[in-house]
Amino acid sequence: MAHKISSDYHEDEWNNWKWHISHTIRDLTTVEKLLGVKFSAEKRRSLEDTILKFPMSITPYYFSLIDRKNFENDPVFIQSVPSAAELNFSCYDKEDPLAEDVDSPAPGITHRYPDRVLFHVSNRCAMYCRHCTRKRKVGDIDKNLSRDELKKGLEYIKNTPRVRDVLLSGGDPLLLPDSILEWLLSELKAIPHVQVIRIGTRVPVVLPQRITPHLVKIIRKYHPVWINTHFNHPREITSTSSRALGMLADAGIPLGNQTVLLAKVNDCPRVMKALVHKLVENRVRPYYLYQCDPAQGLSHFRTSIGKGIEIIENLIGHTSGFAVPTYVIDAPNGGGKIPIMPNYLISQSSSKVILRNYEGIITAYYQPEDYHPPKCGQDCSACNLDLDLNGAAEGALVGIARLLSNYEDTDYLVPTECDRMDRRKSGYDQITTMGTSLIQHGKNSDRIYLMRLAAEEAATLITGMQTLATENGYTKLFAKVPDDIKPLFEADGFETEAVIPCFYGGSKAGYFMGKFIDKDRKIEENGELLEDVLKVAHSKAGKVPAVKLPNGYTLRKCTAEDTSAMAEVFSTVFASYPFPIFEPDYISRTMAESITYYGIWHGDRLAALSSAEQYPLEGHVELTDFATLPAYRRRKLAGILLRTMEDEMKQKGFGVSYTSAVAESYGMNISFARQGYKFAGRLKNNTQINGSIKSMNVWYKCLKKKTK
Repeated sequence: MAHKISSDYHEDEWNNWKWHISHTIRDLTTVEKLLGVKFSAEKRRSLEDTILKFPMSITPYYFSLIDRKNFENDPVFIQSVPSAAELNFSCYDKEDPLAEDVDSPAPGITHRYPDRVLFHVSNRCAMYCRHCTRKRKVGDIDKNLSRDELKKGLEYIKNTPRVRDVLLSGGDPLLLPDSILEWLLSELKAIPHVQVIRIGTRVPVVLPQRITPHLVKIIRKYHPVWINTHFNHPREITSTSSRALGMLADAGIPLGNQTVLLAKVNDCPRVMKALVHKLVENRVRPYYLYQCDPAQGLSHFRTSIGKGIEIIENLIGHTSGFAVPTYVIDAPNGGGKIPIMPNYLISQSSSKVILRNYEGIITAYYQPEDYHPPKCGQDCSACNLDLDLNGAAEGALVGIARLLSNYEDTDYLVPTECDRMDRRKSGYDQITTMGTSLIQHGKNSDRIYLMRLAAEEAATLITGMQTLATENGYTKLFAKVPDDIKPLFEADGFETEAVIPCFYGGSKAGYFMGKFIDKDRKIEENGELLEDVLKVAHSKAGKVPAVKLPNGYTLRKCTAEDTSAMAEVFSTVFASYPFPIFEPDYISRTMAESITYYGIWHGDRLAALSSAEQYPLEGHVELTDFATLPAYRRRKLAGILLRTMEDEMKQKGFGVSYTSAVAESYGMNISFARQGYKFAGRLKNNTQINGSIKSMNVWYKCLKKKTK
């Protein structure tokens, strides 16, 4: 097989992990050649469509494990080669189902639990697993992060003393160069409050050759380091992977395994028992059995919860206790891991509990009659136990632990009592006034945005914005200004990024200007993609499709009664957003001010949304907040909403309608070009949407006819 991949292959290269990386399988032609098959034209076309959305990348080692005589049913093939089923999105699927991006208080950091964080340290994977919950990142720039990028995450950990456990994730941390990995481990080890470092990796499964003596030597220097692997099927545990696991275990590195329950791969009690037995034989503790996440492209992999319970029933009592993983659902929207196990507690009274065992035998367990629990409820100041508090320090009680305590004055839980939700809300950029002008600023988009300018305040406003940026370390200033004010901003270093000639009242030009305090922010790493999006959009210009609202759909303005459904749609479509559109109260408040929301319903279900943010004094309206549930895409609902809003705003007398579309989105940019909107320019690295700062294309249409 290796000779088919590389004509100049030498036998000793198979054990060189860098050879496997440099000969990664990324195209269907190579897949056909290695399998000795020829896909039909229809199948090949469907697979190519899948690869356009979710790219393919397979190491030669992992591909060599495929049973070529029965490859369509082979568990290795199913996990590595694309399937047309990946494009069948459910209406419940999300790009970021675990809300990792919105629970990110600093670059690379997801802070969900009180005392531990996930640190995203690499964008590279040895292989693109078809069941990956981070499929939204597959096809992103395939690179390791620089030290400067990693330092931002390290700073957050250093400045957050309650963090005692750091999980390195990615991508795959073990694809970092040895020098960077050692530097990162040494930096974390030097933080006094970091007690444990964990590494999540699939390298032992798909690229075990990467586990070299030098790599193991680096890791063992920084104990305690724990490694969690990701074996999903017993066929993946080969002599090569066993050797890699042995090297890690011999170095005293505790090993765990996280398996994802996957339809047609391991949804069988016998397969799972064989897997856990092989794992413990290799000194790997089965840690978690994950219910497959509702990420886009994973619907065909997901099983019922009942199947997972059945598998656990066939493990508990039937094998060693330490060989039984905890079956968990990683709750959507950032709820964290929730154990889902069989019920062994049947009933209880004040004196005894009724239990059943794995065989179905039912027994009574009598509770002690003379036990009197302490009344302190974790009020350690009133405790008479011999407890060294220096070795058992705890932070503030959170969640259920808080309800269980007796000394905390609370008997209910609401989202505002949740640290994770507080961190998420604090990430929104705030809207405030500077003089009588309106600005938005915050670390979410890492900028100051001058939304509405009082012309007489321009000079003092520029100075005030600069001062605020310096105090908060913002890297960009962004402003919308008329042509007569433009020279003042230019003199301060602002550059024109977009121009709408009819921005004010339909006749006076408006300039979208940016000042890059950090020059690196001006660099767009995906420039080729952004230019291609524009090229395709321009090719569709003015080609308005004759689209009507499909049967069974209705379009109307949203009301206060719709806000909960609206917030649900927004939170499904966007992992993060510059404004708190996930909160019904915010939507309701903006409805009463200057924003009109429009929705399309399919029966009783809200399928698509958009809004018209109106500025009557300036004479323009921003058409924005376009969100369509995944199951309702490709029906051109965004175009129907756009045309409806535009017609109504024209009747209201607005001179221009405009929008800022994510510059890497083909769909949104094509929608505006088709409707006759003109390209005004691109705002570079301007707005935080879906977990990262995006460049935005500005499109506009003059609604008033020019008079002679």
